[in-house]
Amino acid sequence: MSRRAWDLLYRNDRHPWKGGQDVELPLTGTVLELGIGNGKNLSALPRGARVIGLDFSRPALLSCRERTAVQLVQANILALPFRDGCMDGIAASHVLGHLDGEGRRRAASEIVRVLAPQGLLYVSVFGEEDMRCGKGKEVEELTYLRGNGIACHYFLEGEVPGLFPTLTLERHWERRLDKRYHGRPEVRQERRYLFRG
Repeated sequence: MSRRAWDLLYRNDRHPWKGGQDVELPLTGTVLELGIGNGKNLSALPRGARVIGLDFSRPALLSCRERTAVQLVQANILALPFRDGCMDGIAASHVLGHLDGEGRRRAASEIVRVLAPQGLLYVSVFGEEDMRCGKGKEVEELTYLRGNGIACHYFLEGEVPGLFPTLTLERHWERRLDKRYHGRPEVRQERRYLFRG
């Protein structure tokens, strides 16, 4: 995971991610949004939640500050600066896929550590049938480094639950969008998971 590549991305485009979420997550209380970026996924969180947004890129946090007044923390997902069991909910939308295999395991361990007993964890990742899978240089199995220096991993069916064996998988669903690019049919595949601590 290259902080320099992410900083450059957000310096060149304050809002590189468009749109928002199509789901409202059942996360309440104190909720940690990991890899908050420019804040586009905040629309999925209930209004009553006390949201803390975390990102390791300062330019990303500055971009997010333009859109929202939530508490922001600059830190790395591999070493979360929070005490054990303090988060009622955690949202990790498209963040685990930008880590290498060891990073995904370390981040999962940190997520489990800060999640409260009976707390909820939402994870969304791109699947191996996503139209972008295979684009770029393969640096690990199903992980591709794109021209902008940012890597993306595409997850197989059981891969995310395998990262969180001590949590209970409450729900797993998929969002598939049929797209057309340059006259060709393409698929956007997103795998979604809701776990309980």
